[in-house]
Formats: sequence, C-alpha cells, structure tokens
Amino acid sequence: MELIARINSESNAVEIALKENGRNEPLFKKVDIQEFCKIIRKSFERKAEDAPTKNIVLLNSQIIAIDEHYAVIKQEGKKRIVNYAESSSDEMLVYNINFPNAIYIVYFTHERVGSIECYAYKEYKAEETELYEYPMPNELSGNKMCIGNAERKIIDKDIVGALERIIFTPYSHPTFSGMNGFSRTKTYFEHLESNEFPYKLMKPLNKKLKDVLKG
Repeated sequence: MELIARINSESNAVEIALKENGRNEPLFKKVDIQEFCKIIRKSFERKAEDAPTKNIVLLNSQIIAIDEHYAVIKQEGKKRIVNYAESSSDEMLVYNINFPNAIYIVYFTHERVGSIECYAYKEYKAEETELYEYPMPNELSGNKMCIGNAERKIIDKDIVGALERIIFTPYSHPTFSGMNGFSRTKTYFEHLESNEFPYKLMKPLNKKLKDVLKG
C-alpha cells in the first residue's frame, strides 16, 4: 500500500489517497493540513515501534581486545579466595591469596569457552607488555590453562564472567613448575595468604603481548 499526497500552496487542505495494488488510479480525499500532519506523525511512530531491538553488549573494562573468536582479558593482581582439593585427603582447603597481574586470551565458539592461554605481567605497557609464565598451579604446557570439568558456558555474552567461573573452579594439581622457588600448591597458597605476590620470582618468557597476539 502506498500513501499519495497532493499539496497546493494556496490551500489549507491536502489531498491524500491510498493506492492499493491492482487499482489503476488512486481516489483522493481532501483533509485539513493539521490532520495530514497527524497522519504523517503516526506513521513515523509506528515505524519506530516496529524497528528491531538493538542487541548491544557493553564490554567489560577488563577486555582489551576482542573479535568473533577470542577475547584478551587483563586483570590486575588482587586478593582472591581459591579452593584446593588436596588429593591426599577429602578436605577442600580454602585460601585467600594474593593473585598476580594476569592476561588471558580466551578462545570461544557458540557461547562456549574452548581454551584459554594465560600469562602474567609486572607492568602493563599495552602491546609492549613483557610476559611471564603464568605462576599458578592450573597452567599446562604451552601457556594453556587447565580447564578440566569447569563450566565453559558464556552466559549473556559475559566472557569475563565465564573466565571468572573457570578461575574459581577448585585447584587439583598438587605440584606445578611455573614459579621459581615453589613447586607444591599447598605451600605456595599458604605463602600467598600472608605475603605480597613475589613478582621477582616469576619466569620470563622473553615475549611481549604483541608477540602472542600475532598468532
């Protein structure tokens, strides 16, 4: 259906007609110009109501880079409560430890985390940030994080939230090799409860952030 209008500058009336498919000539009807303006205004209001809702997602400030397959997340060191399931007993040990500055590259598809690369840093300098081995007991070879049976689902496009749930999954590795001076998880967590994070003991990778993002 098409709205047709004829306006005469010497008249206060407007001739309007609705031309339907299959009809050769429209039938015009005179209306007051004020009434015509109301018709136009209502037409635009209906179009605004019918417009699709914008699916806007506000990015978390911790996300420093993102595309359709991965997100780079930077988190500054802070106190975190972690759980450790010691294999020698059925007891779940709880620690409030000083966590390191960390950068995570989260790979995901179809609202599900696939894998996570993890690194530590001392001072953030954008792409020039010097990277260190991730000094936590859930690091695997190749700077990969052990996700195990942690929940991988990304809810409401919240990638940071998905990462947090994985980080808060109880640790189960009794030993690790990503930090100089420590090898046992229990001893390490006990130290981090009462001491600042020992950045000077981290193992350098001789890589910068720009190097790992090239791949």
